[in-house]
Amino acid sequence: MCRNKLNITLSALACLLICLSTKLKAQVHPAGYEAALKLLKLKEYRVAIGKNDTIYFLTTVPDKKKKTIVFCQGSGPVPLVINPKDGLCGVFPFRVDSATRREFNIVIISKPGLKRYATDADLNAESMKRGQYLQLDSMNRPPQKYTDNNKIYKLGGDCIEVIKFLKKQPWVDKDNIYIYGHSQGAVVAAYVAAKAPQDIKKVIYSQGNAYGVYAGYLSAIIFNEQSVSDVNKKMDSIYHLHSSLMDGKANKEMAERYQWKEADMTDKKNNDFYDLCYGGWRSLEEPTAIDYLLKINCPILLVQGLNSPSDMDNKNIPLDFARHHKHNLTTLFYPGYDHNFFKAVTDDKGNPKVPEFHWDDVFGDVKKWLLHLR
Repeated sequence: MCRNKLNITLSALACLLICLSTKLKAQVHPAGYEAALKLLKLKEYRVAIGKNDTIYFLTTVPDKKKKTIVFCQGSGPVPLVINPKDGLCGVFPFRVDSATRREFNIVIISKPGLKRYATDADLNAESMKRGQYLQLDSMNRPPQKYTDNNKIYKLGGDCIEVIKFLKKQPWVDKDNIYIYGHSQGAVVAAYVAAKAPQDIKKVIYSQGNAYGVYAGYLSAIIFNEQSVSDVNKKMDSIYHLHSSLMDGKANKEMAERYQWKEADMTDKKNNDFYDLCYGGWRSLEEPTAIDYLLKINCPILLVQGLNSPSDMDNKNIPLDFARHHKHNLTTLFYPGYDHNFFKAVTDDKGNPKVPEFHWDDVFGDVKKWLLHLR
């Protein structure tokens, strides 16, 4: 499909634990990081934390004082700016047009341990064949620094530091800073708003499983498995695994228990526990996001595609808010949309067609909510 003279392709990975933001891909290949930022109309800033840590982030080129959206990415080892030979990828999963730029600053933070700028040489070749742009080695492992820092207190803490920096800038309306998180980023956004309530005017919580990774596993099993025996076998397995972990048994024992090999890491039939072994299972689990959400008093927009098996439990968020006598939640539910806002479509004969991509539509509705237009 074509939009604004850019040939756009879609790259999305949605599974139970890893969700990569979809990339917009133009058929241009700028020479280097600075040229890419110029083409994308973005500017890089950095915030030093102590002597050994620096947070890097991008923002739409600032001019006048404006409302600011801090966008928190979904999970996965995805570099910030991706520039393969076949075309520069967009940084955001939605289109940032001129009208949006006039109304908002849009900010995105680089993930710790990943490259801010990546070309083909920095990306896993096998993942690129699948249309995914991941910073993985030949064993499908992300950089160790990324794994070590893929934790709620680090991701959320970096975001809080960036917001402190933003509030000091003349081009930021410090009374109108919004935090918008998708998938894992939604959990980060909830954490930030709960920990720094004085800094956040509104929260957009998009497709983050509010009840934890395990709840997502269980929901997806119920949704996808047809056999009674298969459902109960998997449910029982995950129940006992979770119990074992909660009793203090750690990743080393799990790795020994499942004897992971390179082939298993990308085998969809066998990877139920892959990320629990290698992804830091506790990092975004305790407390779960619902605990953070219930502490937030500013307005919250819950964005949910209803054809997203691992996020099925989010339908209970409004019930939890009602049970706690909280009245700051607005829902935006989309029938037929999946985790990354794709919608299955068929031709006149019922044959599947290329799924429709609706990130821009969702972002348009989010902007209307932020501006009190819906």
